[in-house]
Amino acid sequence: MNAIHVNSTKPFFVKHKNGDYFIEDFTLYNTVISALQWRKLNGDIFMCTDSIGAAYYKRLGLEKVWNGVLEIIPDDMEGINPEMFWAAGKLIALRDCGMDCALVDEDFIVWKKLALSKTAVTCAHREDLMPDVYPDPYCFGADFPLLDRLDKTALPCNTAFLYIPDKSLRELYVNQSIAFMKSSQDCSDYLCHMVFAEQRLLAMLCGLTRTPIEALLDKDRLFVAQDDYTHLWGAKQALRDNPDYRSEFLGKCRNRIRTDFPEYEYVIEAIEKNG
Repeated sequence: MNAIHVNSTKPFFVKHKNGDYFIEDFTLYNTVISALQWRKLNGDIFMCTDSIGAAYYKRLGLEKVWNGVLEIIPDDMEGINPEMFWAAGKLIALRDCGMDCALVDEDFIVWKKLALSKTAVTCAHREDLMPDVYPDPYCFGADFPLLDRLDKTALPCNTAFLYIPDKSLRELYVNQSIAFMKSSQDCSDYLCHMVFAEQRLLAMLCGLTRTPIEALLDKDRLFVAQDDYTHLWGAKQALRDNPDYRSEFLGKCRNRIRTDFPEYEYVIEAIEKNG
């Protein structure tokens, strides 16, 4: 099965208004292992990015980690506010990559061969409807006429992993999500807007189309050690804050590449030089 990683650099420059683009070493290692592990067991994987991202991977010599680097995300994000909608690149890439594929976050690793449903949507896990994260969707005030027809009780889908086998549902989802992001007024409530567009809307559209949803992970066991999947997720801040933890993690990544993917050992030097 084809898969895509997605990296839109626009949100980076919201936080780093001056200076050159970079990716932290632990994220680069996790992304490399994610790509190589997918290729080992599940098929081809492509990096979908913008012009800055494509140039960055090429400069580091990492482009061969994927089966291809697709420069398909517009640098202007089609006018979408990258501070409010930092994951908008995922929706644009899913719309424009031109293939039936799984969307795999750069910080998500699949350690086993998957047999995905051809009728159900597969996501990483479901989310609880916590009101501070998932408020009443009518509060957004965006131009979203479909909302009246959607089930507001559907549990959102975490899209660290996402596969939508039905093309018509995939198109409905990305088009409705992108329309919502473009029509939203700029505000400081970034998290609620982003997770509605990316996660809650998907679950509600599955309800509308009577599409079942399967999850790779049980939402009530996310903090229990997993053998089949790794999601770096909240550990990123701990890696930034704790030098010893970071050093240990990077050492494990280097060992994993040398042991499992020795032909790609050159990426270690590339990442170390970048750091």
